[in-house]
Amino acid sequence: MKRRPQRAFVALAAGAIGAVMLAGPAPAANPTGLTKPTQASKADQDPARLYGSPSLAVDPENPMHMVAGWGDLRSRRCGVLRSTDGGVTWTRPDASPDTSTFPFCIQQQGGVIQAPIAFGGKGMLYMALAGWGPEDIGRSSGAVMVARSSNLGDSWETTVVRSDRGKTGEQDEDYRPVQDIAVFPQKGVDDVVYLTFAMARPGFVAPNAAPGLPMVAVSRDGGRTFDQGTNLADKVFDDQAIRDRAIAAVTTTVPAPGVTTTTVAAPPAGSKAATPNQAANFGSRGGRNGHTVATDGKGNAYVIWGAGTANITPSPPGALFLSKSSDAGKTWTTTQATPYGYDNPTGGPAFAGQQMAVSKNGTIHIVYGFNPKPELAAYGEVYYRASYDGGKTFTALKDLSDDDPKNLAAQFFPNVSVAPNGRVDAVWWDTRDDPGIRSNDVYYAYSNDDGKTWSKNQRITDQSVDRRLGVYGLGYDIAAPPGVASTDQYALVGWDDTRNSGPAPTGFNAELGTGLQDVYTAAVQFEALGGGGTSNAAKMALAAVVGIVVVGIVLVIAAMAARRRNPPATTTKTTGSKAGAKV
Repeated sequence: MKRRPQRAFVALAAGAIGAVMLAGPAPAANPTGLTKPTQASKADQDPARLYGSPSLAVDPENPMHMVAGWGDLRSRRCGVLRSTDGGVTWTRPDASPDTSTFPFCIQQQGGVIQAPIAFGGKGMLYMALAGWGPEDIGRSSGAVMVARSSNLGDSWETTVVRSDRGKTGEQDEDYRPVQDIAVFPQKGVDDVVYLTFAMARPGFVAPNAAPGLPMVAVSRDGGRTFDQGTNLADKVFDDQAIRDRAIAAVTTTVPAPGVTTTTVAAPPAGSKAATPNQAANFGSRGGRNGHTVATDGKGNAYVIWGAGTANITPSPPGALFLSKSSDAGKTWTTTQATPYGYDNPTGGPAFAGQQMAVSKNGTIHIVYGFNPKPELAAYGEVYYRASYDGGKTFTALKDLSDDDPKNLAAQFFPNVSVAPNGRVDAVWWDTRDDPGIRSNDVYYAYSNDDGKTWSKNQRITDQSVDRRLGVYGLGYDIAAPPGVASTDQYALVGWDDTRNSGPAPTGFNAELGTGLQDVYTAAVQFEALGGGGTSNAAKMALAAVVGIVVVGIVLVIAAMAARRRNPPATTTKTTGSKAGAKV
């Protein structure tokens, strides 16, 4: 009977171990570290290389597999860099997703993410491309395409989704640039693939110009075939109340005393400009990466796009609209997400359109930048909004940067991603570390409560990116957001970096794209890579419990051994005796 407490202790210890083991992985509240930036494009030794900011994706079935979609701004080609060891080393496959018919993919337009990529089921990788060739005038015609690879880029199958070749006059279409791609995994065979692109119609001219159209094309057979695309603005602006709100939001200014104004001739009678408040003058904003698509854990697809107009002077400010499909893109419903106002993304070269990510539970996260102080040139902030009701309402704007506003440092081009456990990761370009010099850094923040509160900002780059080199500063401004992809274990961040160009040139250099640009990556770690899905907190708790249990068992065993070596004195009771006699 005296051994029962020992057995009970051992049983309790075993139960404690089992309880910790059964508790499973728990998301770490804070990052455990930041990996040293790695030159992902190191395998490319071309002295003329000029990579843009990469798009990033991580295989949800194997978080050690990650890819960076790249576009080279000099060669105008696209491809991927890949890592199979969690970003420690990277290689560049030789195969190209381009085709002989459309050999080029780069659209030199500010704010555009080149070659957006996404994983489907069973490691299937998809890339969106804006294809064109030497015969395509001004790189504005061509095609939108999707390439798929089952071997991380060693080979590609490319499908032309929609082509402009041969179309003239009012049938002419301009897809520049391709916007975004998202996949709802279906075991890699029947993945549902969504491709968004902005479509302009240059054959219509003022005063009867045509507004842009927000387009989404869908494949339900894993990217082998696509429909021709759906105009998400179709019939949306038949609602006069929406048009009235847009025109009423225009802010007018009164000229100062003594300032004369130019009289604008009335538009021709019968033209669209003569009757500006009509549905035919409303559509979407142009390109600049503003038609973003994502899916939730139930297979719902969401596209957020910015409103635009034609033949209306002055033009109304922006607004965001959200289109949603619950039947694999067969039908779409569209609602207005934000009011018309000047605090919406403008889509210009300094402030590209919004980026969006959707949690498994359906929370919609969007980020974008604009200048809240238009009197200050080259100033900007990055903002966040969320919707917790499927896009019916959005939260107020939240500034993600935490630097001192008195420094007037600029933040711009944010990007956002969501981990399977719901952690939200945001990145952006930031000038706080080198104000007044043309350089910037990548900064990061995260949220563990579905975007309600955010962490302090963390610098990702280990040295500022000198923008006096490369195409960003001296050539055409093709700035794009840093790349970001999320897993429970880490947030992978990627950017274009000029550090390998050599000394910066002095004075103005008119040559387009002087210097070179490489792709660099770093990972904000919340768990040790390859840890089998158990968080550091869980591992520490398990180690503590096991340590206590081991010590307890050792003490019990030692006590039992001591009892055997030195048996305790026994006593007997004699009837009527008050004390036992020693034997």
